Amino acid sequence: MLSQWPHDFSYHSLIEKFGKHLTWGIVASSLLLVLFANLAEDLLEQELGTFDASITNFVQSYATERLTSLAIVITQLGSAFVEITLLLVVGGYLIFRLKHIWETVALTSSLAGGWVLNILLKDIFHRSRPDIRHLVEAGGYSFPSGHAMVSAAFYGMLGYLLWMNLRERSKQSWYVIVLTCALILAIGISRIYLGVHFPSDVVAGFAAGGIWLAACIASLHTIRCYKN
Repeated sequence: MLSQWPHDFSYHSLIEKFGKHLTWGIVASSLLLVLFANLAEDLLEQELGTFDASITNFVQSYATERLTSLAIVITQLGSAFVEITLLLVVGGYLIFRLKHIWETVALTSSLAGGWVLNILLKDIFHRSRPDIRHLVEAGGYSFPSGHAMVSAAFYGMLGYLLWMNLRERSKQSWYVIVLTCALILAIGISRIYLGVHFPSDVVAGFAAGGIWLAACIASLHTIRCYKN
């Protein structure tokens, strides 16, 4: 299998071709892994009570009917229905219009892989959801937040692909990254506001989703470098 690769292809040449992306990916993944590991350790040692309670009380202290309605809309953006619909629309455009097969694979992997990993992690930690009033229905375990984790991976990849296609044509392409981060953060906060997740669930979800996002982006760049 390896003998079929070009003779001039090596890990050294791979790093030269996208060393900056690889370096940032490793650094980001390492930091996020440390964050997730610390949260998991604190969870097992039951040291998250004060952290979760203080942030939950702060977020819910701003509760109003209008804000609740907005939070419900925002949290739906992290639902399976919305994300699958977006995947079909964007994926279809990437394949049939732009002929970007590997970008579609990366986007699909970010969503499907995020779901699978979240299910596995929830089964490992078995954390119950907050014992407070839930403003929306939510089942299953709580840690890490599925909405936060999958949104970080899927919307992160979606924003990244859009930024990659716009950065050479527009100096304002960085707005895409800002808006993507704002959307992901809003989805996470909505889960706290609606009472279905602890803040530590959401932060852990962001961390785990970020790690998976970095892996998907690194894989996409590896394929691009090999093809070029």
